[in-house]
Amino acid sequence: MKIFEITLLFLGSVIGAGFATGAEIITFFGDLRLPTWIIAIVIGLTMFAIITLEVLLNYPNKNRITPLKTNYATKPTLTTKIFDVISLLTYFILFTAMTAGITSITNPFIAILSLIISAVIVLFGFHKLSRLNLYIVLVIIVLIITTALPHLNSSSPKVDWHFNDVPNSIFWACLYAGLNCFMFPELIKASAQNVKRRTLLWAGAVTALFITILVTLILTTIKNTNTQTAEIPMLTTAPNFVTLIVILLAVLTSQYTALFAIMQRTQKLLPNKNRPVFLLVGICILTFFCSFCGFNQIISYTYPLIGGFTCVFLLLSCLQFWQPFPRR
Repeated sequence: MKIFEITLLFLGSVIGAGFATGAEIITFFGDLRLPTWIIAIVIGLTMFAIITLEVLLNYPNKNRITPLKTNYATKPTLTTKIFDVISLLTYFILFTAMTAGITSITNPFIAILSLIISAVIVLFGFHKLSRLNLYIVLVIIVLIITTALPHLNSSSPKVDWHFNDVPNSIFWACLYAGLNCFMFPELIKASAQNVKRRTLLWAGAVTALFITILVTLILTTIKNTNTQTAEIPMLTTAPNFVTLIVILLAVLTSQYTALFAIMQRTQKLLPNKNRPVFLLVGICILTFFCSFCGFNQIISYTYPLIGGFTCVFLLLSCLQFWQPFPRR
């Protein structure tokens, strides 16, 4: 049960407006030169690799640990402080993008409502967030499958592809996985108090499997309906109430996981100057006004940069912090 709960917690941070609508995937794989199943497998494997790496970096021991005993916390250098600040900015950008996604498909009032709900969920604490997330993400998965199935047919357009297209797709898959895995360290550290490392690794594998299936469904639907160039592809494909609910729920899961990550990182930077309620209100107000920059603009210009930064950081983390695991 714990594996499944953590899997859905991971998925909740991934299935945002960009993922559920397909806009995020199209940003990274806009040409779609490869068959959708290959793109989906590449994304899934890359996602699993990065989740595994983040689990091992944040959870170096097999036994249960507290977040304060992770590798990052034991080396409070200038480099890690700079990374904390950049991480906080990145969380904020992702949080703003989710809010902008709601504004672009509904109206500012719904965006304000989602911010309030996210703040309340985060105030309840990690345990209740995990439980609520479990049910919401299950509903999203069912609704995505229900929305995609009517558009999956045998008349999908053929793709003229070659094996030399694979390296390019692997590169973009790394950036895409890096983007979506950015909030996982905070979720991993919070989960590490109650579960073993093996549970987190299994959750990462199941998460990658779910993502592979969902990416296949979403990309196949978009290609079959020729909506690759639409601002919100899945909503253009199936402009109905169910699709809108999928997107709004998906945004909500990414919003509260991003807000949780913001709070965790802020408490680390300012351990003695934190007032959670005032901080939450201030973040939500600033996010609301920044969201008017536009959903598509935020995705197009900042998402590849965030993905690239994450991949570079993970590589540097391996070089700086990696310690061989002791043999039995």
